[in-house]
Amino acid sequence: MYNQISTIARLVRALLKDRLQIDGRDTYIFQGSGSFTLTEDYPSSATIKVYKNGTLLSTGYSYNASTNIVTISAIMATNDIILITYSFYDKYSDSEITDYIESSLCYFNQYGYRKTFKLNDARTDVLTIDGTNPTIKECYEIAIITSINIDPQNIEIRTKDFTVTAMEKESKSDLIGKAMMQFTTWYGDFEFSEDLRQDVN
Repeated sequence: MYNQISTIARLVRALLKDRLQIDGRDTYIFQGSGSFTLTEDYPSSATIKVYKNGTLLSTGYSYNASTNIVTISAIMATNDIILITYSFYDKYSDSEITDYIESSLCYFNQYGYRKTFKLNDARTDVLTIDGTNPTIKECYEIAIITSINIDPQNIEIRTKDFTVTAMEKESKSDLIGKAMMQFTTWYGDFEFSEDLRQDVN
């Protein structure tokens, strides 16, 4: 099974134009502390590589996304040269995107969607309350709602059958409601509660 959060996050970043930069590079000289703060705020943790005196470390280090610090537990000597390379994003960290995805799932209940979504305990996949995985189409839907939730004034989504464009007069709630109503046309097989649809209009 594919990693759904990774897939949804990639779609969200594409919609928000949060581009991956591949030239993150920090150099340090070890002077007693094995903790090194990365200079870029939003690194992609999966791309982090640590070199000690030019030798790639396959183990002996960890990355804390909350503090943006790489900690090296491997044995080091004073004046060892540490090089850390990584890719990074312009706007949002991996954990921020995951938090936004999780908070966006509540909109599906609010608008009477036929499934109730939640993240698994590891926060790597989206499930429904009965344990059924969402379809790839639903992952696209979650990505769109998440993108609007993050940056409602800069979103523009246009396909043959689906359009959501931010306008100054439209609030985040307006845009999410508009998107939810268009999903019924876009996919054709979605089932929303008629009572809730009338309340939203």
